[in-house]
Amino acid sequence: MDAKSQGAAELLRALQRTAARFSEMGRSLSRDFFPHVRVEIISDLAGPAVRLGVALELPGHDLVFETAVTVGDGTFGVRGELVLDGEEAILVLPPVEVADPVQCAALLDRYADELTTPARWHVQRLVESCATDS
Repeated sequence: MDAKSQGAAELLRALQRTAARFSEMGRSLSRDFFPHVRVEIISDLAGPAVRLGVALELPGHDLVFETAVTVGDGTFGVRGELVLDGEEAILVLPPVEVADPVQCAALLDRYADELTTPARWHVQRLVESCATDS
């Protein structure tokens, strides 16, 4: 297998890992905060960008954790964000362009980690906020 094929295979594995991480995160949060958290997996493989993530519906709030990978002329772009209620960007990871698919895969892994790590804290905070408002 040549270097380009190996790079493409690594990027595909990173996309699969990212999808699995968001899916597991959503299931875990839904299970741990039942019945307050509903989960919708974001897995958009068509269009100008591959979008992977999870949307969480909580009482009175929505949290969307999302990464996207775009392909341009010899480059790959990666971005990530956490958005509250479709308006407030809680965390915006800087869009980065790289030429190497292996670098893109590593960046995607890092962005997925940066988005999933604080998820439980954000959900806990919102659930507690809803409980005190009631």
